[in-house]
Amino acid sequence: MNTVIVYANPDQNSFNAAILKYVKMALKDSAQKYTVIDLYADQFDPVLRYGGEKRRSDMSRDAETKKYRKLMKEADHLILIYPLWWGGVPAILKGFFDRVLVAGEAYTFESGRVKGLLTAETAQVFYTADSPNWYLKWFRKNADWITLKKSILQFCGIQKVERNLFSIVKDSSPEIREKWLRQAYAKVRRACEKGAALCK
Repeated sequence: MNTVIVYANPDQNSFNAAILKYVKMALKDSAQKYTVIDLYADQFDPVLRYGGEKRRSDMSRDAETKKYRKLMKEADHLILIYPLWWGGVPAILKGFFDRVLVAGEAYTFESGRVKGLLTAETAQVFYTADSPNWYLKWFRKNADWITLKKSILQFCGIQKVERNLFSIVKDSSPEIREKWLRQAYAKVRRACEKGAALCK
């Protein structure tokens, strides 16, 4: 199983960084091939520029994002790790979606209907929030999650998406955080076992 991890947090001491460490450990222990796209380490430019020589219809041939498009197209499994900021993904991750998941590469339209082109069968999302889960569910209507799952991942063809939200992180104890990390490790190991047929 070829896994691509997209990681979006600039703080190397963050809980997101700890999640990334455990996710990588789970993949290594499962003898799985993986690639990490660390958007901040890569200094990924999230700004979509077009006009003149750069048009949106030409984005599938953009040299700056070629390696990222290739990685996303070749992935069997996708893992996203990020903090929830201002009710959504960090700007750098949103820019990654804008510039990399483009028409002709991640999706197309056939007879007026969208067709996802990404071949990854599954995705796992590990993200953190300082807001409580009940607030995101009842007051925010899980808007961030619905957008990511339905309007981005499933739109591009990834139908099986697992949500792993760690809420009220700022007030969590070391014991709770360790429990969450073990859960992340176990869920990735389980995903590797379920996807064993993809490894052949």
